[in-house]
This record gives sequence, structure tokens and C-alpha cells, in this order.
Amino acid sequence: MKITDFALIFMAVTLPMIIIVYVNVTFTIKAQEIEMYYQNIVDMAMEDATYNMKEVENDDKEIDYGYSGVENKKININAQVGVDSFLKTLYKNFNIDGNEAAESYLNLFVPAIAIIDYNGVQVSANEQFQKTNEDGTQETMTKHVLSPKRYYTYTYSIIRNGLDYTYVSGMPNEGEIVSVHTIEFTMDSFITHRGYNYSENVDIPMSTFYIDDAKNNSDLTLGVLADEEEFRSSIVSHLLDIRKSIIVDTVTKELNQAINNNNTYARNSGIVYTFSFPATSKEEMYNAIENVGIIAFVQGISIGNKYLNTKAYGVASIEQTTRFYFTAPNDKSKIKMNLYHKDLSCPEYRISKINDMVPKYATSKQQAATATTRGTLNDVKQVFKGFYPCPICNP
Repeated sequence: MKITDFALIFMAVTLPMIIIVYVNVTFTIKAQEIEMYYQNIVDMAMEDATYNMKEVENDDKEIDYGYSGVENKKININAQVGVDSFLKTLYKNFNIDGNEAAESYLNLFVPAIAIIDYNGVQVSANEQFQKTNEDGTQETMTKHVLSPKRYYTYTYSIIRNGLDYTYVSGMPNEGEIVSVHTIEFTMDSFITHRGYNYSENVDIPMSTFYIDDAKNNSDLTLGVLADEEEFRSSIVSHLLDIRKSIIVDTVTKELNQAINNNNTYARNSGIVYTFSFPATSKEEMYNAIENVGIIAFVQGISIGNKYLNTKAYGVASIEQTTRFYFTAPNDKSKIKMNLYHKDLSCPEYRISKINDMVPKYATSKQQAATATTRGTLNDVKQVFKGFYPCPICNP
């Protein structure tokens, strides 16, 4: 056999392999380019959502979480604006803005968007509805709908066995229940507390305070008769330890439910991809809840021989927090009410401030209105509940 024959055989064997490898490499490179392009679109949408959901305003609104990045201005987090901004940027960059059918279809590839706020999470997820067209025909549309806020809630019970007290998560099946406590956590140690005192068969009134504020957290152990301070210290440590995990669990549960529901809508629309919560480390989720922000998932868009499966995070940078300072009226006070102030130079604050007031301030009007504080007035230690906005500095 001639050497040319060997060459022809070699080419016949290797050429298809070379072509296949070349095509695969080219295809992979192209897929990576498309993936990077899509990721850039998602990142741009996240930037727009993060920026636009912070509403700076000069006038007070009914809802005010107390965030302030500019002097004498308030910043409210508007979850709906954040969701709308994220989706609008996607529509524009995919060149489908204004095309309702295309927007509805793209929504299916965005199974969940979570707005993580100071005291709770709101998740925007897909819902389907029937739209009647001008010709009278029915069309199934998919639209993102924002859920009510889910608070970061935890319940524990205090039970007694003989002379010993202990606490357990949830409601116990055995032991004598002394009291049941429901905690609503926030991104710091400020909480809302309510519960039921079984020993006296009465509701525990709602109160707000910092978990580790020893002068105000007595409700955490209501009904305990022995070693109360030591027992309360143990509960405080427990609550501080689990706060982050409760927030992460709440956010994760809401997102998982939204993503699972999206699978039903996707199948009904002929999408074979199975949506799921992307692999996320505990540290990654802990970082995501360090500040007010937004998480969005974009999945299932075909990019070559695989599917896009990305999650994007955005943090609403809040440079400083508004502080509303407390006062209680004394003999020199012009206004005979418990007040909160935004300005330490306010003349009423200077006259009515209590040096040992604990806590001295709240970070939102809701907190200030319902706060319980303690301090010494006229040489008597007193409890002050509920505060009104000062009509002079007008917080």
C-alpha cells in the first residue's frame, strides 16, 4: 500500500474527529459568550431594581422604616418598584418591552424575586390568569405578583416540670406550659414580642425592645418564678444565636415555595426545564441578609447544550439610619406627652430629655410609637410606653 493511501485513510479517520472537536469548541465558546451576555443583562436589571426601590421623599408617608441616606430626607423601600424595575430592564434588553405575550413567557424564566427588608421578606412570584382579547378569545398570561410581607417570626414556649423551668421551640406536647412567646426579628437585635401567659390566662401585650436590653426584656420570661434573670439571660442568648438562621429560613422557605409553584405554570406552557433553588451556601445566604436588598433567580433559558441558572443579589446601600430620640414630660416641659424627636437641638428635647433613658432612640416611627423605655424622672424609676411625634422638630 502506497503512502498516499495511508494518508487518505488517516485523513478519512481523523478529519471527522477534527471537525467534531472544532464544532464543539466553537459551540462551547459561543455558549459561554451568550451566557456572559445574559448574566450581564441580569446584573443590569439587578442594579436598576436596587437603585429604584429606594424612594427618597421629603414628606412623611404612612409607612416609614426610618432609613435615611440624605439629611432631612427619608428613604422607604418600595418592593413593588424593585420588582417592576428588574423585570422592565429584562424586557428592554431582550427587546420585548411592550409585547405582552413575550413578557408573559419570559416571566416564566424568572421564578422568584425576593425583597429582603429590615423586618420581613416579600416574594414576587408568577401567577397565571386569563386575558380576554379584543376578538373575544381567551389567552393565558403569566404575571409576577408580590406577596404580603412575611415577617421573620419565631415561637418558643416556657414549660415547667416540678420546680424546673425550660424553654422549647414551638408548642410542646408535654409539660406544664407557663407561657408562649412569638418573636418578630429584624436585621438587628430590635424585636416585636407578643404571647400568651397560661399561668394567668391572659394575652401578653405587644411590645418592642432590643433583645439584649436587660431593662426592657422582662416579658421574655413572663410567668417564671425562680432564677428569672439567669433564665432570661439564657433565652436572650438563644434568640441572638438563632436570629440569622430564622431570617434565612424564612427567606429560603418563601423562595422555595414560589419556585416550586412556577414549575406547574412552566409545564402548562410547554417548558421542560425543572426550576429549583440554586445551590447556595449558608454563608452566602447570611451575607445576603446583612442589609436590605433583593435576590432574583433567572433559570431555564437555553444556551447551547445547557440552561442558564443564575441568581443575582443587590444590596440597597443605606448609609445611615434615622434616629428618633425619646423624651418624657417634666415640670419644665411645654408639651405634656411622651415624645420622639429627630433633632437633638430641638428645645423640647433639651428640656425633657432623660439621661438614663433606655433605649434612648428608635430607628423608625413605628418603633418609636410603640416603644417601651425606662428611666429616672423626679428621682423615681419609671416605665414610659408609647411616644408621639414632637410638634416642634416635626420628625
